Amino acid sequence: MSTKQNMIDAYISMVEDRIDDGFEGSLLTFMFKDLKGSEEARKAQMEREVVRVYSLLLTRFCKRPTNTDIDEMPFFMGCVDWPVHKKVKKAIKGITNNDGMHFGGIYMLPPKTRTVMNLEDVVDRTMKPIMATGLLTSIHVKLMRDTPRKAAGYVLKSFDRLRIGNEEILILPRHHSEMSKKGA
Repeated sequence: MSTKQNMIDAYISMVEDRIDDGFEGSLLTFMFKDLKGSEEARKAQMEREVVRVYSLLLTRFCKRPTNTDIDEMPFFMGCVDWPVHKKVKKAIKGITNNDGMHFGGIYMLPPKTRTVMNLEDVVDRTMKPIMATGLLTSIHVKLMRDTPRKAAGYVLKSFDRLRIGNEEILILPRHHSEMSKKGA
């Protein structure tokens, strides 16, 4: 088995383990306005924005994130992605921006949070601060209905196709000290 496949299996296990622990997963797609700079610079801007949104949402689900065990916090795994061209494709808002590059991921809520609302409702209610930087055109939330393996494989398709490296896969939370620096 290849190293790449071992890495993909490890990431899939991270998602499956949380599902087994009662987490609820949603697929997130972040669409961006046209960003300036090289592809690497645009990827970095996208990642910073996704970390900001994660931190913003985190406080909606955890009252005191720095006092919460990392295993009990919402989990995010994602990376940049590009559209897959098909014969018939619906127009997606912002798909032409950044040569189609966007950010996709899985956001997983632990069984116990400070609100009974699901991720989609929290994102809807938090839309104004989410969009405050002016970098996003939209954020789409879809409850994960496929198997965790299939959903995680879908999120990691850019890595599987060697479009990005392992270091470009974003896993949140990283650790408490970094989260407190980000204002979470």
